Order: sequence, then C-alpha cells, then structure tokens
Amino acid sequence: MTSHNQMLAHPHLTFSQTDDGTIEARFDMQGWGGDVVSRYWRQDAPGRDAWTYDLARINGKGGRYTHPTEHGCRLMIVQHLIDAGLIGPSEDNSHLDARNAEIAARAQAARDNFTGRPRLGDFVIMPSGKVERCCAAWDDGMQTTEGGSWHVSTSGTCSFSGGLNASQLWESFKPTEETRLGRFWFFSHGQPGAGRGVDVFLPCRVYRLEPPSMTEAEARAHPVARRCADFWGENSRDHLRKIARLMEGRT
Repeated sequence: MTSHNQMLAHPHLTFSQTDDGTIEARFDMQGWGGDVVSRYWRQDAPGRDAWTYDLARINGKGGRYTHPTEHGCRLMIVQHLIDAGLIGPSEDNSHLDARNAEIAARAQAARDNFTGRPRLGDFVIMPSGKVERCCAAWDDGMQTTEGGSWHVSTSGTCSFSGGLNASQLWESFKPTEETRLGRFWFFSHGQPGAGRGVDVFLPCRVYRLEPPSMTEAEARAHPVARRCADFWGENSRDHLRKIARLMEGRT
C-alpha cells in the first residue's frame, strides 16, 4: 500500500454503519489488545462542518473533531492509526510502487548532492542528549524541532509543517559519521490531491549541537551582531540583546 487513500483498504481496517447511522471504523488488533474503534457521522448545523469524527484514544491521543467531507474523516482516521504506529510504511520502503520508488530515489540522489550545512530533515543530537531534526534554515542558522511533517521533492528540497524551536548558529552543528532514517512524504506519482500523500524513509545525516562560547569582543565582531548594529544602532537594546545571545551560543 502506498498512499493514504490506498491505506483505507488495509486488511485490518473495516468501515460499517451502525443502527443509529454512525459509521464505525474498526481496526482489528488480532488479539494484541482490544480493537481500536473510531467513529464518524453526519451532523448538519449552520456554519459548521458537515461531518464529525471521534478518534479512539491511543496513548493519550484522540478526541472529537469535524471535517467538511466524509472522505476527509476516513483519511483522518487512517492518519491517526499511522501516527500511533498501527499501520504505515516500512522503513525499507517496500510499500512503494515502481513510480514512487523512482521519485524517492531521485529525491535521495538530489539530497546527497547537498553538502556542507545540515539539510532539512537531518538529525541533531542536542547538548541534553535529546534528538531533534532540522526544520527551517536561515541566513545565520537552523531551527530544530521534536517532530512534524517533511515534504520532499525530487530536487531534494524540503518544506516543513509543525512546531519550531529556537534557531541555532550554523557553526554549532558538528557533523558525525552517523546516519539515521528520517520520515518524509511526497504526492503519489507526483500528482497532488487529498489522500495522495506517500510516506518514505530516507537516510539523513546526524549532527551534534555544540554551541560556541564567545567573549563579548568575539560576539560583537560576529556577522550577526554587526548586521544587528547596522540596523538597530550600535549598543542599542536589540544590539546588546543579540550580543548576549551570541555569548550563550544562540542566534
């Protein structure tokens, strides 16, 4: 199975209508605990989405939401099962058909050509030991995140959706010899559309974050501080705040 639309036909997932008109989505756990049951129904109300869906509680996640379409409710139930690790792609990408496997190979080949700085999706071992991923590049550094969604194109570039943590200076990212598989997605066969997202695992570089310590003089001479001084004025409040952040190894 490749796309979310195709995962609607997962052999352990069934949709059936109950006596009260509610549609029950039941995921068969095959004896590994009780079945996971989500539901959705039509509930017309002025100014509201026409459909309501109730996601089963899995590891504290779930709850009631609305959607303008029935198909959207089904897709959100599938996404919930994917997020919980109950269904989804294999890390060896064996779920990809030939056309999508070619797209994944082109994306990886293009990413391999990006050298030097970390790429979106690469992993970062933080000073605390926690592992995050690169998610937004700027002139002075890269923002990281604990999780989210990375769309990858055949050009190797990525776009990110999710929460972002503070930006870190480029010089703080120290390369390692390690690689890890990172999860990305693209549209099946390159054709955009609802439910056509395809998850894929691609090798990512691993960096270790080691923020530099700077003296005040070094921080003042840093290009980031100089640009701040040019814009806000020498020794302005914003300039001094930027110097203090640089001395702490932050942008």
